Amino acid sequence: MKAMRSFLCIACCLIMAAGGVSAASAGQGSQDMKELLKELDRKVDDADKRMVAHPNFIKELRKLIDKYQARLRDIFINETFSDKNYTSNPAWQVMRGAFRVNADKRLYSQADAYYADRGDQQETGRKKEAFEIIIGEILKPRGGEDDREAEPERERVDEVAAIRTRAGISPDYEVDLEIVSHSDWGSMDIVLLGGNNLTPKYRLRYHPAPSQDRPIEIIRERNGRQYMIDSATKYPDLDDGRVHRLQWTRDTKGNMTVLVDGREIISTVELYYRDKFSGIELVNRGGTYEWGPIRVMQAEKVLN
Repeated sequence: MKAMRSFLCIACCLIMAAGGVSAASAGQGSQDMKELLKELDRKVDDADKRMVAHPNFIKELRKLIDKYQARLRDIFINETFSDKNYTSNPAWQVMRGAFRVNADKRLYSQADAYYADRGDQQETGRKKEAFEIIIGEILKPRGGEDDREAEPERERVDEVAAIRTRAGISPDYEVDLEIVSHSDWGSMDIVLLGGNNLTPKYRLRYHPAPSQDRPIEIIRERNGRQYMIDSATKYPDLDDGRVHRLQWTRDTKGNMTVLVDGREIISTVELYYRDKFSGIELVNRGGTYEWGPIRVMQAEKVLN
């Protein structure tokens, strides 16, 4: 009986400690919690062998151990931009465009759009110089109405801003970030990169003014080609200038989900790329966005 009371006391203390450490598992408390759960697991095994506790109690304790072990996750990126600096801890590399950390301690990007003649990617939409206009008028044929050239067809071209950081990320992951959108066109990608060359492997793409024709999408990339994995059938609008939470997860069984403000909008299965990822990239294709804080961590373990 004394052994039983001793075991119960140890178990209760460890359970209470586990509950307290779980909130800190994303930081330095993670290692402490791992040791705590190992100790609890040893105590449970010992109590089971010596039969000093009821089998149902042992069973409940093991369920509790599994529960907290599932919450133990490695943190690969934990970026708050609290130092108002994105060049270190972790180091972000600007690939295109411009980025800055704003007063709200979020990474800020604005990519403008312009209109160009269709097929002319070098046209920037700027007005021709006065001299070119004058010469053009002099050389222009003086025919009738039918001799006038048709106006070139114009199309919108979105500028692109991209920034990335290196980090070893497990195949089972959760990308958890806050986003503010002031956009009405273009798109925004969250890209998981693989290999030493940081090659895009998966993209989560958001289209402002979302609809059936412009849903949130998950895209697989291979050899520079993109393949649609799945798209949302719900269309949360993030373009109200408010803070929204975006979570993109894949577990060890390939179950991939996307949540917006805690609401599931995509649920699919994807296991094409099974290796570790080597970084993450944020891409702005014609809009105004703020990101942060950003956390990338190991997905919660799948309990049987």
